[in-house]
Amino acid sequence: MFGRQPLPRPGTDEARALEKRIAASTTTERHDIARLHGVSYGGLLNWRTRCKRHSLPQIQPPRDSSLSEHFRVCRELDGLIEPHFRTQAELSVRIETQLPVAVVHTADWHMGESGCDYDQLEADLAVMSTEPGLYVALGGDAYSNIIQPSKIGSSHNQAPIAVQKAMYVLAVKQLQDSGHLLFAGTGNHPYWTALATGEDWDLELARRLRIVYTKHGALVNIVVGDMLYPEFWEHKGKYGSSFNQTHGPKQSQRVFHPNARIVVREHQHIGDVEQYRYDNRECVAMRTGTYVVYSDFAAQNGLYGAHVCNPTVVLYPDRDWMVGFKHMEDAIVYLRAIRAEYEKDGKGKANEHVTPA
Repeated sequence: MFGRQPLPRPGTDEARALEKRIAASTTTERHDIARLHGVSYGGLLNWRTRCKRHSLPQIQPPRDSSLSEHFRVCRELDGLIEPHFRTQAELSVRIETQLPVAVVHTADWHMGESGCDYDQLEADLAVMSTEPGLYVALGGDAYSNIIQPSKIGSSHNQAPIAVQKAMYVLAVKQLQDSGHLLFAGTGNHPYWTALATGEDWDLELARRLRIVYTKHGALVNIVVGDMLYPEFWEHKGKYGSSFNQTHGPKQSQRVFHPNARIVVREHQHIGDVEQYRYDNRECVAMRTGTYVVYSDFAAQNGLYGAHVCNPTVVLYPDRDWMVGFKHMEDAIVYLRAIRAEYEKDGKGKANEHVTPA
């Protein structure tokens, strides 16, 4: 064995250098290295295994971070996340007009669900898109979007979700392109997508179409001519009552938004309107109806009384006055009459448009 070099002791610089050489060698070259050191090929591999034991990574103690450091990192992370889901809690839209206008509140269309009255919805959308002086506050649950695992059996009661979303996009574009859309929000049904995927699909759509988006609820300052009419809109809320439908929105006004003049709540599919005085000001509370006039879920839970109902409030541009109607059709009759009187008296003409204030 004269001239052969013994394998270096594991853990030394010589051993680390040889180990790197072996790692970069072919099988034939490793056999040559084994003969050079007077060991078998298997012996060379055993020596290499002993070397690895000396180069295993050691457990490193966690970095000692202070509470302030945790707060700082979380604040920065929130700043990165919030633009993707946070919307304004208060915003403004302006209707440039000299004539009275009407704001119709429509929600809970539930397109795609079995029992949706598409004939009535299509006819109403045509009116909302063309009636002079009529503007639309589009609420939540416009499509059913039943994707929750606990409700997946309900898929037999709905059209494909892609079709539902397509109908929603086309309806929103129709209202937006006609200039009659004030704002749009989401509901618990559309928001199931956000809860499942982390993306607020309705928010992304609103950004693409450049519409005012109020998400779950917001205080919307509606400016009509020279007058300001703050409205608090929400899809779901607290203080609900099965006996007094307008109790919930009125309590939201008193507790959270005392400056609101119009308070709207949706979700329960039972339409109602109440006009009343609060803080010596005229106010209107609204509960929207639905287009899913037959709902298997409602029948299952005894939630009877669902009906098509788009509550509407007429707002004056030159004096602080409003008139609430349970049904859009009645509001339109009134609106046409008073707009004709304004034009007859020379108080204004129909050349209005909507802009974010």
